[in-house]
Amino acid sequence: MENLSQLQSSAEVEALIRSLEDESQTKFITFSVDRHYNDKDWQPLPMNRVHWQWAGGSGMPAIKFTGIPFMFVGSKRLVCHQGKDLAVAQKRKYFEQKLEDQNFGGLKCRRASKKVGCPAAVSISKLAVFPKFKMDDNTERAKKKASKMLRITLERDPVVWETLYAVVHSSEHAGHANGMNETKVSSESSLPLWKRRRKSDLKNKCFKLTKQLMHSLHTVEDLHTLEDVSQVLNTLLKDVAALSSSAEGQLQAKRLRVSAASPSLLSQRCLGRPKHTDSLDA
Repeated sequence: MENLSQLQSSAEVEALIRSLEDESQTKFITFSVDRHYNDKDWQPLPMNRVHWQWAGGSGMPAIKFTGIPFMFVGSKRLVCHQGKDLAVAQKRKYFEQKLEDQNFGGLKCRRASKKVGCPAAVSISKLAVFPKFKMDDNTERAKKKASKMLRITLERDPVVWETLYAVVHSSEHAGHANGMNETKVSSESSLPLWKRRRKSDLKNKCFKLTKQLMHSLHTVEDLHTLEDVSQVLNTLLKDVAALSSSAEGQLQAKRLRVSAASPSLLSQRCLGRPKHTDSLDA
C-alpha cells in the first residue's frame, strides 16, 4: 500500500522517515537524489515549467489539481537497506579480478548478497508552490493563461513562493525480519551443522581445483587443446551461473512466503497540513 503526504519542511520529511524506520525497525538509504534537491539557493525562473497537476510515475508521487501552480525543484528516492544490492557489478568485477590474479590464498568464498530485494521505498518531490496565483478553473485554456501570467510576473516582480514536499512511501516490507515479523528467513541458519561444514569444505575444494586448473593451463601450448578447454570451461561457467540463479530464486521465494504471512507493518496515516511555511522572495 502506498501512502501520500504533503509536508512543508525538510524537518517534517526527516521526521516521517524516522517514524517509518522506527515502526519497521529498518533503515532507508538514499538511492538517488536530484542535484537541485538540496540547493538552498534555488530560485524560480521564468523558463521553469509551470505545473498544475502531475500524474506521477517511476515511483514518484502523483499530485492532484488543487488550483495552485507549482514548479519542480528536485527529487529524492530512498529504499529499504534490505532492498536490491546496488553494488552487484562491482563485487563481481572484484571477484573475477582476484581469480585472474590467482590470489587464492587470501580469497574467501564469495557469499550471496544479504540483500533480499525488499520493495519498500520513500519517494520525495520538492516543489515550489505559488498560492497567490491560485484559481478554480481546471480548463487547459485557463491554466495556460495563468501559467503565462506567472512567468511574466517572475521576469519583473518579486514573487512569494513556498516550499512543499510531496512524499509517497510504501508500507510493504518483504523478505526480511522487521518490527512486526522477527521470523528468521536465512537458509544458512536452518541447515544442520554438518551440512554447513560440508558445504564449506566443498567450496574450498572447488577453489583448489580451479587453482590447479589455472596452473595447468600455463603449460598448454597446443591451439586446438586450448580451444577445446575454452569451450568446456565456458559451458561449465554457464551451468554454474544457471544453478546459482536458480538457488537464489528459490531462496527469494522462501523469503517472500515468510514475509507474506505477516500483517502490514504500517497503517495508512493522514498527516495534517503543518503550520510552518518556508517563504522566500524570488
